[in-house]
Amino acid sequence: MHQYHPIRDFYRTAVEQYAAMRSAIGPLRLSKTELLGLVLRKTWHDFALLLSDLRDGGWRSVPLVTLLLGAVLVLGIVAARPKPAPPSPRQLGLPVLKVPKGMHRWDYQRLLREGARQHPGTPYVITYSGYEYTVFPSSCFDEVKRLPVVAASMVEWYTHVFFQGWRFLGTDKSAVHKTIGLDLTRAVPSLAAARRAHAEAAFAAVLGSLGTGTGWHAFPLYSTVQEVVARTNAASLLGPELAADRRWLDASQRFPMAVMVAVFVCHAVPRLLRPVVSLLAFVPAWGLYWYMRMLLRPTVERDLRAQRGEAEGNTGPNQKPPESKFPVTSWLTARYQGERGGKEQGDGALLMSQILHDYVVIAFESTASTAATVYFILAELVSRPELVQELRDEIAQAADLDELRKLDSVMRESSRVNIFNYLTLFRRLQQPVQLSLGPTLPRGSLICVDAQHITTSAALWGEQPEQFDGLRFFRLRQQPGHEALHQFTSLGSDAPGWGGGAQACPGRVFAANTIKTVLAHLLVHYDVALPPGDGKPKRNSMPNGTMAPDMNARIMLRKRGGGS
Repeated sequence: MHQYHPIRDFYRTAVEQYAAMRSAIGPLRLSKTELLGLVLRKTWHDFALLLSDLRDGGWRSVPLVTLLLGAVLVLGIVAARPKPAPPSPRQLGLPVLKVPKGMHRWDYQRLLREGARQHPGTPYVITYSGYEYTVFPSSCFDEVKRLPVVAASMVEWYTHVFFQGWRFLGTDKSAVHKTIGLDLTRAVPSLAAARRAHAEAAFAAVLGSLGTGTGWHAFPLYSTVQEVVARTNAASLLGPELAADRRWLDASQRFPMAVMVAVFVCHAVPRLLRPVVSLLAFVPAWGLYWYMRMLLRPTVERDLRAQRGEAEGNTGPNQKPPESKFPVTSWLTARYQGERGGKEQGDGALLMSQILHDYVVIAFESTASTAATVYFILAELVSRPELVQELRDEIAQAADLDELRKLDSVMRESSRVNIFNYLTLFRRLQQPVQLSLGPTLPRGSLICVDAQHITTSAALWGEQPEQFDGLRFFRLRQQPGHEALHQFTSLGSDAPGWGGGAQACPGRVFAANTIKTVLAHLLVHYDVALPPGDGKPKRNSMPNGTMAPDMNARIMLRKRGGGS
């Protein structure tokens, strides 16, 4: 009866997925009407995109199968769309990377080395999950980063390739990106003392069982760091209530994972089926999304009442938001009202809904990536006790985080050696584009830049570019005229991790502040070590060229008696 094993396995998988979906959306108590509305909004997005493609001439490249499939899924309504594809870059004369036999298709480090060997100094094509990417050489970094968003959009790449049309990140014009990149960036120094207190409280909550002289304790490295980051950020962005709310902490940490699981599930099936599969695969993520909105609502309502009280001259103690958190709600409100000439948005329901969405976006972008960065840094520091002591000495003498130049150097060197993504500057073209290399690429094309050969360039980093040198950038900043250069948050063709140009990561200053605050507290108050017999915590290669932490890696922590 072994021939029935696939059916049995499929049934078990379906049961597990159904249980996960029920678990995710259960607390929301969504009515059938509300869930139907969610699906219909997705349907309208699909239909509008199809009309846009047809209007702009995309019909010329539509394959024979141009179908809008309706099926009875998710309470009876499921909509699917074909995605008219632009002409293949192969048809435009671009060479295709030939992967040598025996090379794993996820080994992007070797793939890009092979690409540079086969096609030196020219763009070429690689495929991932049915998508064709035009990979430009590292020398094109500045040229690609200067492309305006109306021509080449990172958000649209995420939306249509990663999220299958779901707008988890909003649009390129979303006010939340300006709020993070401008308002939050300017305000970060103002809450330095409060953020140190937030980190201290986070460590006390997560590692509370540790006490001076109690010896070593083993912890899962990534999940421990992630919860510390989630608590620290929640206290600064949302206030102490949600920072201590187990429901929010769990949801904000599970949401990015639910999104990425859905991405990988969708990419594992043929593209023709993805519009249908995505409606099921993303149900757990959307369940967590709406659950997080529900948890956020009381905090946002309190912030809005405080704003109205200040406008009316009535600022009682119960109306003012905590002074230890950033006034993100006020910033967002000002931007949305500014877009509408200062007019109120009806009964405020639209404003409330948009701000709730923006807070979820902020949590999504600021939790997992920051925690992974801390993971990679600790993976380097845990076997370098001399460097750890040097950082402790610097922290003891510094008046503020800006003076921690050695720590900043370690952070940047870790991001260089432990690159997050071997490809960078992902864009989906919104109009035809021609760069100095290659043919004119049509609207809808996917492009990116080889980041691997930036981080391993001997011309930039010397004879052993792959070797970790924690104080590399500290020494570079010692050179006259370089004091403000070579920082963790610096942008440029030698720092591909943050992207570049107008579409560079808007939250890099806030992320750097969180990382420094967390690491400074950890190094001063705790000893760190590897469990006996364990090697350096690993990185795992993902199908899309990203590197992820090893979820099984562990770290030993011990409370320091002299920390203060």
